[in-house]
Amino acid sequence: MAADSDPESEVFEITDFTTASEWERFVSRVEEVLNDWKLIGSSAGKPLEKGEYTTGTWEEKAQEINFADFKFSITHHYLKQESVESDGKEEAEEDAVPAAMQELLCTNNDFPPRAHCLVRWYGVREFVVISPGANCEAIISESKCNLLLSSVSISLANTGCQVPVFVQIQQKWRRMYSGECQGPGVRTDFEMVHLRKVPSQYNHLSGLLDIFKSKIGCPLTPLPPINVAIRFTYVLQDWQQYSWPQQPPDFDALLAGEVGGVEFGKLPFGACEDPISELHLATTWPQLTEGIVVDNDVYSDLDPLQAPHWSVRVRKADNPQCLLGDFLMEFFKLCCRKESNEDILGKKAVEEEGKENSDISQALSKLTEPSTVPMSRLSMSHMVHSARKRIRRHRRVEEAPLSNDVLNSILLYLFPDASDRPSEGSDGKTTQSNPEIKVDKESEDYKLYNQLKSAPSDSLTYRLALCLCMVNFYHGG
Repeated sequence: MAADSDPESEVFEITDFTTASEWERFVSRVEEVLNDWKLIGSSAGKPLEKGEYTTGTWEEKAQEINFADFKFSITHHYLKQESVESDGKEEAEEDAVPAAMQELLCTNNDFPPRAHCLVRWYGVREFVVISPGANCEAIISESKCNLLLSSVSISLANTGCQVPVFVQIQQKWRRMYSGECQGPGVRTDFEMVHLRKVPSQYNHLSGLLDIFKSKIGCPLTPLPPINVAIRFTYVLQDWQQYSWPQQPPDFDALLAGEVGGVEFGKLPFGACEDPISELHLATTWPQLTEGIVVDNDVYSDLDPLQAPHWSVRVRKADNPQCLLGDFLMEFFKLCCRKESNEDILGKKAVEEEGKENSDISQALSKLTEPSTVPMSRLSMSHMVHSARKRIRRHRRVEEAPLSNDVLNSILLYLFPDASDRPSEGSDGKTTQSNPEIKVDKESEDYKLYNQLKSAPSDSLTYRLALCLCMVNFYHGG
């Protein structure tokens, strides 16, 4: 009893503060992914050529990571380039500025049209994006945004990664990113502001230069002249009052579903709606020095007609309905079908076909059996006639899949010699390939086209393929 009343014998709950928290596990997971992708340490890439962001190939790889029960997607975007062998000079430069910070100052690839939005805004060729996973809510609260940025900063410091890492915040349609890039003794923060309407004082070059100079904030020494690249983009979205450059297809004839509306041998072509949604015109001044041009709220030297570079970009509509594409895709789907004859025709039809074959075989076996009674031609024809009657009795009475008019049109197209008119394209001319043309058999195009089969124009195989396409699309498959 005395021992039980002793206060020193009471059991206290011990809290283990060495257990990793969810936040520490998340930071560790980010570091593991950066290690797996070999983004540790400095990465010396090949010097960028002019326009390489547009002509080069962009690739990406992604993984999923969790912060407690919240899913994130971490994606590595990079420009595919040949690996550069590092020499002794590059290895000796341990305190070199990271490649991403040097690319911020490079003007060879300003305004790339085909690239991630971060490439267009910052000019980096390699970066990592951490964004909420699919079906996950956006990171809107300021505390969560700061927590993610702190995780990124710790991961970059622990791994020595010099590739910039961005975190997608706010709603996805806003394309808001905050990021960081670390190097030896230097750090760059990537921040962004999204405004519903541009303030009037920042709607011209003079106001933007004021913002830029205030961010630098170095009053001790005068700033050197600032280099500027300018682009004006004009978007045309509504051109309903203009006529199509190509005559639209005759929808009444195509949708009639009758023989008169569809001519065998002529595939439909054209779009049911305008396939172009937007037309962009970009007028660009690639490199200017501050003071050469004046652009403020009262006067501007930036006349689009005098811009040295013009470029046009077409934005296509999402999945426009195109007649030839739908036509060929429906026919291509037949190659991927796995049904048997019983699934397509029905089990009863296959069984009756088997009975018909058995009736014919029985009739032929009776003809070849030895018989003591001499068989005349009359009795033989009578036996075959009775076998055919039994076959007809078991056959189902139903309409043919194609009407007589459609079938006649197909036969006239397949065999034009059967009609009185001469067949088109039967002048006997043949085309030969030029033996002097050199073909690169190792190219990707050759490997793709080498798998395709074709037939001479107006041959029986050519006409039969067109008929099969049209019957599949217009006459019930």
